[in-house]
Amino acid sequence: MPSIRSSWEHSSAAMSRRPAREGARRTALLRIARVSAGGTLVTAALLTGLVTATAAGPLLRALPEPADVPDKITYRSLLTPGFLVLCGGLAAAAAAISWHSTSLAAQPLWTVLSTVGILLAAIDARTTWLPLRLTQIAWLLMVLGALAAVVLGAGWPLLLRCGVGAGTAGALYFVTWVLTRGGLGFGDVRFAPLLGAAAGADSWRLLLWALFLGTAVGGIHGLVRLARSRAGPFPYAPSMLAGAYLALAASWLYT
Repeated sequence: MPSIRSSWEHSSAAMSRRPAREGARRTALLRIARVSAGGTLVTAALLTGLVTATAAGPLLRALPEPADVPDKITYRSLLTPGFLVLCGGLAAAAAAISWHSTSLAAQPLWTVLSTVGILLAAIDARTTWLPLRLTQIAWLLMVLGALAAVVLGAGWPLLLRCGVGAGTAGALYFVTWVLTRGGLGFGDVRFAPLLGAAAGADSWRLLLWALFLGTAVGGIHGLVRLARSRAGPFPYAPSMLAGAYLALAASWLYT
């Protein structure tokens, strides 16, 4: 018959092993969650890149050229394997950053930036033009993205931030366009609400940082051009978009 002391020692040993088992179980569950999240991120990034590269061709063929600009690089001339691969790769990278850094409810809006936003910025980088038709499509998709965010459980605060963000970004760049007397292209004014809506969907702080960093990157780009004595218009949408994703990446590192 076991003694009282041996029974007590046996019970103590069993109790000491229980926290160890629970800790191991939690560790295993965390590893499974991380693997699952990593798989979701990779899948989303690859699909976003593939969709962007695939859709870019038909969209570039369908875009009307601006009138009375004979020396402009045509949209159709961008249809090269290198350009499509570049758009797909940038879209995949942008999607990876957004899926890693923002909530699920905000993903529909950031997906618009990761696809149509990337394509617009790439077109601007090559032609210094932002096609109005494609920008209008992006506006529509951003509205649908906001509605999808509601379906995913977002409340009115997210919608409020989206609207205020879009209006603030648009107003800021419109004032800049007026003050520079057209030194900033009006296509950039139309592009700005897309960034404001997506950044606002995440938080007020991200909205402010996205606008600040976009302006900073654009300013640095302009100074580099001046240092190289390169006058004339230059694409600004890539800097604006880079600022939004730099802000998003910084918010992930900060938290």
